[in-house]
Amino acid sequence: MKDKAYLRGLLEYSAWANADLFEKVRALPAEEVTKIRSKALGSILIQLHHMMVIDNIWLAHMEGREHGYKDRRGEPYGTLDEAWEKRQALDLRLLAHLDGLDPEALEEMVDYQLIESSAGSLSRAMCFTHLVIHGSYHRGWVADMFCQAGAQQPIPDLPVFERVIREQGLNPLP
Repeated sequence: MKDKAYLRGLLEYSAWANADLFEKVRALPAEEVTKIRSKALGSILIQLHHMMVIDNIWLAHMEGREHGYKDRRGEPYGTLDEAWEKRQALDLRLLAHLDGLDPEALEEMVDYQLIESSAGSLSRAMCFTHLVIHGSYHRGWVADMFCQAGAQQPIPDLPVFERVIREQGLNPLP
C-alpha cells in the first residue's frame, strides 16, 4: 500500500479518538480512572498507558531503533494530565514519521521483536494500520470500564469522526 493519504486519515482518526477519550476520561471521578477492575490490564489509566507503550514500541521498530521496554505496560506516566501530554506528543510523532516517508517506504518490510519474544516482519503501512486497530481495541476496553463506572461511554466511531471533521472543514478520509 502506497496510499499515504489513507494512512494519514487513519492516524488522524486515531489521534481524534484518543483526544475524545482523554476528554471523557478527565470528566470521570479520579477514583474511577485508577480503579482496578476485572478487565485486561486493570484500570482505565493503565489501558491508556499501555496504548502509548505499544505505539512507542512500533514507532521504534519503524525507526529501526531499540524501544527499551521490558513489558507491555512500561513505567506509568503518573497523572492523567501527564499521560495526556505524552499522548498528544506521540500522536504528532506518528503523523510526522508518516509524513517523512515516500510512498515506496510504506511497502518496506519492518522487522520486529515483540516483548514476548515473537519476531516477524510487517510492511510499514501494516505497522501503522496495526497501531490504529490496536488503539481501537483498547478504547473498546475503556468504553466497557465507563459502563462499569455508570458513565456514558465514548463513541469513537468513524462516522462520528467524519461528521466532526466535515463540520470543522477538515479533510475527510479518502
